Amino acid sequence: MVMGSKTRTFVKAVFIFYRGLAIPAVLITLFCCAGAFLASMNQIRQHAGYDGIFMFIAPFFWIKTVTNIILIFYIDRIRANERYFYHNLGIGRSSLWGTTLVVDYLLFFLAILLTGLGVSLFFLQR
Repeated sequence: MVMGSKTRTFVKAVFIFYRGLAIPAVLITLFCCAGAFLASMNQIRQHAGYDGIFMFIAPFFWIKTVTNIILIFYIDRIRANERYFYHNLGIGRSSLWGTTLVVDYLLFFLAILLTGLGVSLFFLQR
């Protein structure tokens, strides 16, 4: 399957855009995973049983969402002049942010899933 030139341009532009905010987004994701991991391990240590890491997703999902909103406003203000680059490529602001946030949340849920599998494997070894 061959990508069209518009699709290829869009993917490259989203990658260029995501590169600029990847470090804070990934750090927030790692913070949420570490918090969920520590909360799960604390529950195991207290012999309260283990209901899975997925009961801890909601608070960390909201932490991720609130920090993403702050990040969007911050990046949008700082990089206001870069919008012309994406506009000249035919990419609107909402499609750029929407695609970037979908990729970011997919990475977040993948990281939470892998953290949950790690905690489950640790719990099964006990």
